[in-house]
Amino acid sequence: MPELPEVETIVRALRPVLCGQIPIKITCLKSKILRSTEAWTDFLNHPVTDIARKGKLILIKTPPYVWLIHLRMTGQLWWQHKNTPLPAHTYLIINMKNTKYELRYADVRQFGYWQIVHESKLSNIPFLQKLGPDALNITPSLLEKQLQKKRTAIKTLLLNQQCLAGLGNIYSDEALWLSGIHPLTPANLLRSHQIKKLARAICKSLQRGLLLKGSSIRDYLHPDGSKGLYQKHRLVYAREGLACMRCQTPIRRIKIQGRSSCFCPQCQKLPES
Repeated sequence: MPELPEVETIVRALRPVLCGQIPIKITCLKSKILRSTEAWTDFLNHPVTDIARKGKLILIKTPPYVWLIHLRMTGQLWWQHKNTPLPAHTYLIINMKNTKYELRYADVRQFGYWQIVHESKLSNIPFLQKLGPDALNITPSLLEKQLQKKRTAIKTLLLNQQCLAGLGNIYSDEALWLSGIHPLTPANLLRSHQIKKLARAICKSLQRGLLLKGSSIRDYLHPDGSKGLYQKHRLVYAREGLACMRCQTPIRRIKIQGRSSCFCPQCQKLPES
């Protein structure tokens, strides 16, 4: 699933080409992809004023409406010339006024979706209401507030979008390795200096991901079809059996509530409770 750096990279790539465009036609080939209680035509002919990100969610603003796009596991956004063959599993196409380019949405597993809402109803969307603070801007004090008194494993909390929005398996593993924290460590056992180090590590790992334009390990691609580079520079994620870059100890992989987690057993020791 694309995480914060991948989604933010898509947003930054689409912003200069989408802003000012006027959607004039929607072609939806899978009805479950596009969620709306009103006629699709109601949302056309409103210029795109901005494209933003909230957690892992993409927001395309066409006042008085907002298009919410959740890529989920395999969703892809493409900005392509209309004569370019459609990518496999393309289910949504947005034609724009006065341009031969169009916005396309492909999704192999069809878990992603688009939801179009009126600006006045945006605050009522349950998914947005429950989102925690954005991981890219997390501070030690805010992170401590989110973690306090919770006995849950820190890795599980980092993946919980209600606790912290934007993190997934890749960058949470990276941040825990950078801060020297075992993924099974109960959050309430973390001391203030560890939380401070973790907050900085989260920001650092996400910034590295942004600099390298994301991780193209499975389905994630830029809107022009190119790949991200982070997978070539990962610190611990998916490095099971390889030497730790700090101490040369072989990296281990465990599962925590069904999710894989890679860590160094020497650098990231589990504290005694």
